[in-house]
Amino acid sequence: MFRVQDWVLMMAVVCLVACSADSDDSAMTQTNGASNQAGEGYWRDRYLALGQLTYEEVCASCHAEGLDGAPATGDRTAWSTRSPLWSAILLNHAKDGYLDMPASGGHPELTEKAIEAAGEYMLSETFPELPRG
Repeated sequence: MFRVQDWVLMMAVVCLVACSADSDDSAMTQTNGASNQAGEGYWRDRYLALGQLTYEEVCASCHAEGLDGAPATGDRTAWSTRSPLWSAILLNHAKDGYLDMPASGGHPELTEKAIEAAGEYMLSETFPELPRG
């Protein structure tokens, strides 16, 4: 059963994804072939491929294990204590830095879309049952 906060989170993510569907897909100054292979599918697949690539190259160093208070990807309890206003608060933290997390995960070359896609990827891995846009 969904809590109101889960519903708000889901709607914020859907709106975020819908608003960024036509933006530039470059995550970093250099990428591997994974993002190009996913480019043959729908924009959603490309977006999550960008998110996964960004996550693996930047975010996983802390979010895979939950280092220094970072919510671990897949840990529903850790994420449920975060604000349900994902796009309004949590993405700003990812972009601007918050507590021990540096702005853009310490990679200023990341685009805003890459940061947002990484957040969407982490949420989709943590809450796979939520509908996606």
